[in-house]
Formats: sequence, structure tokens, C-alpha cells
Amino acid sequence: MNWETVLHHFALHQRAQSLSEKTIAERDRMLRTLATMSGRSPILVDTIDMLELLSRNHHRTGQPISAGTKQSERSYLRVWGKWMVDEGYRAHDPAARLPKVKVPRRRARPLHLEHVELLLDSGAYQRTRDIITIAALTGLRIGEVVKIRGEDIDWVTGTIRSIRKGSLDHAVQMPPPVRLLARDKPRTGWWFPSLYKNADFPEGGGHVLMKSASTGISRLLRRVGIVDPKITAHSLRHFYATMLLRGGVNVRVVQEMMGHASLATTQLYMEVTQDEMAEASNVLPMIDIRSRSGRGRLAA
Repeated sequence: MNWETVLHHFALHQRAQSLSEKTIAERDRMLRTLATMSGRSPILVDTIDMLELLSRNHHRTGQPISAGTKQSERSYLRVWGKWMVDEGYRAHDPAARLPKVKVPRRRARPLHLEHVELLLDSGAYQRTRDIITIAALTGLRIGEVVKIRGEDIDWVTGTIRSIRKGSLDHAVQMPPPVRLLARDKPRTGWWFPSLYKNADFPEGGGHVLMKSASTGISRLLRRVGIVDPKITAHSLRHFYATMLLRGGVNVRVVQEMMGHASLATTQLYMEVTQDEMAEASNVLPMIDIRSRSGRGRLAA
């Protein structure tokens, strides 16, 4: 049993589950890396090979891969290992005993309104500024923004139809600035067409790719002086959630607007500032300070 056969069968199994092509491709890419690193056939790969995979350095930075990446890849290995046993390709699952990955607590990393305005006043290309505006005011991921077509716009309800993460068919509200922007966009076809052929559109006629748009925004962030590496194009989505929550929108409503399956995920997008914590502490009751003996109050 060779890797190509196994990967083909595994992909068929995932498509039958209606998993996204992105998920299937990510798992395929990781398993091919496992095959290359181990030099073993899929029926001989063992737990040590998988541990070495999870302990590798990033091919570009030379630094250990992030805890989040390790957590994702561990879950992929667990799914693949169980599938191998269920299909009768292996008697034992080499991924069953992989250790859990300790992931640092996530913190919100939103851009602030001043940052967004700085980006829009930077003199960047109109296309880049339009993508920033839409992402900041709709909560759409960059990969979802670049896929907008004129046919996705419902002018009666003022919404954008978007197929979101997890194949969620979602109607996203367009606030007034986005409606104004939409008037200048084509009523049919891509809002952000690409002039070039690429891996997704080998014959051309496609849209700007997420990676290209995200990289452009990240470069713009650095150019205007926002140098924190944790602030990226995705931080526009954090900005959207934070602004809604600070504006008093119920967190369940924000969850639906973000397209999150879990309320806990939505809460991770909320940045809590020192001023907000100081203001919250003012609701605590006043308690007189006692002396060390506990028998009397301290003099003022």
C-alpha cells in the first residue's frame, strides 16, 4: 500500500463527509510531509515519526512550528490514524498516544479605529482599501471578501451572501459605507478579479487570492508603522467583533454575525482594556479596612 493510494482513498472519504476542500488539502499536505520526513510507507509510520513531524521547525522561519499548528496537525493525525484502522489498512493506530498540545491562552488582537483610518488614508490602491473597508465593517474573513460576486448582493435586504468557514451559507449585513462602496462594484462577476492565472484558476478569470490580499494588507500595516507581528489582516475581523461588543450588541447576536459555531470563540475576539477593567472595579462594594487584629477599623 503506497502513499498515493492511501491519500486518494482518504480524500474520497473526506469528500463523502462533505468536508471543505481546504481541510482536505491541509491534511493531504501534512501527510505528504510525514511521508517525506519518515521515509516510511503509510502502514509502517509509527508514533515516533509523528512526534518528529510535530517537533519540526518551520521551513521558512527556522523556528519551531506554533502550538496552534501542532494542535491542528495532531487532530489531523488522529483522524487519519483512526481511519487507517477502520479501513483495515493497519491493526494499530500510531496516532492514538500522541500527547495533547498545550496551547497558550489566546488573546484578542484587534486593530483600533485609528489604525483602520490610518490604513485607509495611506494612499494604498483602491482595491486594497475596499477590501479593508469590507472586512472591517462586515466581519468577513479576507478569503471571504475576495470571493464576493455581484450576484451575491441582495439590494433589498442590504446583505452579502457568503459561504463561510464550515460551509455555512450566511447573509452578512452591509452597513451604509459598504452599501456606498457596493454601488461602484460590478452587478455580475467578481468584485476583485485577478488579471493573472494561478493555482486556483489555471485558465485565468478568477479572483484575487486570499494570500495575496492578506500579504498586501500586512505589508501596508508595517508601512504605516503598525509593527506588532500579531497584528495582521485577520485583525480586521477582531476589530469588527470588538466594536460590536463594546457597542452593547448581545454576544449571541455577535456570534451569529461572525458565523461562529461556538460562543466561546466569539468571546476570544473581545479585547478588554485597562480602562474597562478599572471601570468594572468601581461596582465593587466599599469595605472599611480593618486593623491587623481585626478588632477595629483603621483611622482615616
